[in-house]
Amino acid sequence: MNKFVVCALVALVFLMGSVVADVYMHFPRGSNNRLNENGVNRDNANRLFDSQNNGKGGYCWGPPTYYYTGSKVMIEWTNQHACHNPLVLCEIVLQYMCGTTVRDGTVTTTIPDDANTYNQKVTPDPLTGENKAVYKYGMNEDYQYYQDCKARERNKGLFTADQNMNGRNSARHTRQDNNGNRYGFECPEERDYYPYWHPSPWKDIAILVNNMTMCSYFQRESQNVKAKNFCSDAQFNNKASCENGGGTWETKPSWGIDPPVCEEAQFTRDNHLGNSVTKFHQGYASSFNWTIPDQAMNNCVLRLRYNISTADYEGWNTVFADARLNGDKSPVKQYETVQYFGKNYTLAINTDQFGRTFQDRSHIFHIRQRPSHIDDDAVIWNIGVRGKRGNIVQVYPAVEYDFVPGRLHLEVGDYVHFQWTGCDTNPAGNDGEGTRQTDRSNVAQMLGPAFNKPSDVPLVNRFKLTRMFDDTDTQARMAFIDQVNCLSMAELRAANNNNDNDVEQDVRNCMKLNGAPTPYFDGGVLRLNNTGTFHYMSTRNNNFSNRSQKATLVVTDDSSTLPLWAVGAVGVGVVAFAAAAVVAGLTLYAKSHPAAFAATAAAV
Repeated sequence: MNKFVVCALVALVFLMGSVVADVYMHFPRGSNNRLNENGVNRDNANRLFDSQNNGKGGYCWGPPTYYYTGSKVMIEWTNQHACHNPLVLCEIVLQYMCGTTVRDGTVTTTIPDDANTYNQKVTPDPLTGENKAVYKYGMNEDYQYYQDCKARERNKGLFTADQNMNGRNSARHTRQDNNGNRYGFECPEERDYYPYWHPSPWKDIAILVNNMTMCSYFQRESQNVKAKNFCSDAQFNNKASCENGGGTWETKPSWGIDPPVCEEAQFTRDNHLGNSVTKFHQGYASSFNWTIPDQAMNNCVLRLRYNISTADYEGWNTVFADARLNGDKSPVKQYETVQYFGKNYTLAINTDQFGRTFQDRSHIFHIRQRPSHIDDDAVIWNIGVRGKRGNIVQVYPAVEYDFVPGRLHLEVGDYVHFQWTGCDTNPAGNDGEGTRQTDRSNVAQMLGPAFNKPSDVPLVNRFKLTRMFDDTDTQARMAFIDQVNCLSMAELRAANNNNDNDVEQDVRNCMKLNGAPTPYFDGGVLRLNNTGTFHYMSTRNNNFSNRSQKATLVVTDDSSTLPLWAVGAVGVGVVAFAAAAVVAGLTLYAKSHPAAFAATAAAV
């Protein structure tokens, strides 16, 4: 088949609009290429991947979390330049990958493109202090994947507008990055285009679109269900040139998993890193509820790509922008000057961004087999903490602390897994409670959502408190979070010469949660046995009129609700009973008023 035709057919999407727009994953914690640096901005935008986001975004590294197979995680994010909005065309692509060598690394330096050093290890672990050998450099995509990308000819059937590719022919070079800059071992061509036509290490979770007619294409072309081809000689990108060059055109099988979910994207405003106003997300961040795969795996990373398209040229349907519209034929020109009512106007069009992809990725997490005492079909919801230390201006474009999900509806017998992580290297000047730079959270129940003090008393004034958990030890642990070396207030004051600030910062001040040795806390999987609406807060971070860290858990008992067939049977029974009552009443009336009954019958 002609190479141009192959390229054109697969290059239908990710032809996105020229705007400066970012995307930030808030839960699980998106890195935006951060590691453990404590500056306001990340140290290295090239560390793992090309985000094209503002350097101030992202959350610093914390001890890895894990999720049980089949459990549910709410992925949350904000995107700057709108989605499912008439002002822009948009897709959100969610993917994950796992692997034995996938890692966060321990330095902010980009992994070297050198077979002899990229897997270098160091001892002890600089992040945790543990006396063990760990990989020095962070890595998501692996070394060989990038070598193949460098060697492979780029897809020359793609639309590059009027960008001068300068004879750069590798898959490293795209319209968005014609210099071929390196970001970890990411392949720029795969990054910029979805679905990709060669094998990728990423498995698809979901595609959120503003045009639902695209779903069948996305799902059909996903590597989840479709095998992908490549040449044994990596320089060739299609079957004909591969075989003509003496190579073998090989096939990598599909992942053999379900096609990705494809659903309508959530409406968001442009020029605004804010919440959605879609029906099921009113006033909440854009999100997707991911069911964790059924296979236990270590060293996984979550990837979110945000793609924005323009209507100034066709990126879909029968006729679309491809290489036939490159150069002088491009429908858009670099900083184009146009005439409008006889006057000239120069437009802010940068054609390497006229069609653009942004992304964020999580730090490493693990997938574990669920405990043997929990049935495979039992519902497990993960509840965690998003956000970072600081006020709303200091943390932006990240967010302040909050629980995720903020409001969760479950049934008696379902499970929740309270677990969160954070870091101790937030910017030193950021506001917050307790020891500077540290993230700490806990769960303490309140009487109601407008309260700002915890309560463990069953009845306060007119408010009745039903505890979330069966035993007080569990409830107390969720609040105290396994702190150590705690001092009383009197002891703290004596140790700090009555200096209030020093008392606040003292790591033995467990009243401020400073005594937790790590920002990671695992509350375990807890079965919900009590019905009710439960409100809870973080005693450290909930600071009325400054920041709120509260959430609500609604637990109902649907076993008290009759199934539909039973509701129908009851309805029939009620009608029959009513009819029998009417007949009995008429019979009784006829016996007591024979004349009236006879007259009525005669009239009929």
